Amino acid sequence: MWKYWLKIILGCNGAAIIKGFRLGPAAFLSVSSRSFSACDPFGKNPGEAPSLLANIPEVKLLDVLGNRKSSIQITLQNYEPGMLPSEHAIALVAIAVAENPKEVFEVGTFCGHTTKLLAQNLRNASIHTIDLPPDFSPDRDSSQTILKDDFHLIRQRSVGREYKNQIGSERIIQHYGDTALWDFSLIRNASFFFIDGSHTYEYCKNDSEKCYKICSGRGTFLWHDCDLDHMGVLKFLNEWRALGRNIVRIRETSLAYWKST
Repeated sequence: MWKYWLKIILGCNGAAIIKGFRLGPAAFLSVSSRSFSACDPFGKNPGEAPSLLANIPEVKLLDVLGNRKSSIQITLQNYEPGMLPSEHAIALVAIAVAENPKEVFEVGTFCGHTTKLLAQNLRNASIHTIDLPPDFSPDRDSSQTILKDDFHLIRQRSVGREYKNQIGSERIIQHYGDTALWDFSLIRNASFFFIDGSHTYEYCKNDSEKCYKICSGRGTFLWHDCDLDHMGVLKFLNEWRALGRNIVRIRETSLAYWKST
């Protein structure tokens, strides 16, 4: 956890402070983190991430919605590390309501903020969500062939805390497992996918391609953390774009979006 906050402190600049005053703490943390990564003080990112990000076109949320109208219910609360910032959640839920899927699959429950919003806004849908088992320990990782990240967040999880005993919670199906090993065939009818698990290239590829198989290539996909801090996500999304899949970024968020035709 201390590494995350050190990155925020070292990346803090005037632009981050102004953004924080305008859009709140989540925006400040995001800009500070991106500033640190862009400077690359330890030489881990030799300038490839900005070009990969630029390869993914940016569009407005209203461009994605088109003529569709989305009436959504949103919970505004103080940001905590690991949750989806409010402006990102608004975009995700608006697209979900416009698509109106009968079954959703979320990779990465964390504390369940997004899970709760999806259940409350998609009142006729089943919401499947998966996270690592509550007792997961990096020291006993059964899938070390695929590298994980975000261990500071894994350690502070309270899986599903936010959706328990809330409206729609009876339609939430909580799964536990490591998606590198888990049987995705347990999700049979999902057509809307939100991928926000481990952000390494290997996991993003694993989770996305298994979700693609579930829907036989006919679904709506959103990924979180399509930004300069997550080289693995950018690398994978560029690979899918090279296959002719028109993935775009939602402006003012770090969400990437693609709907197969």
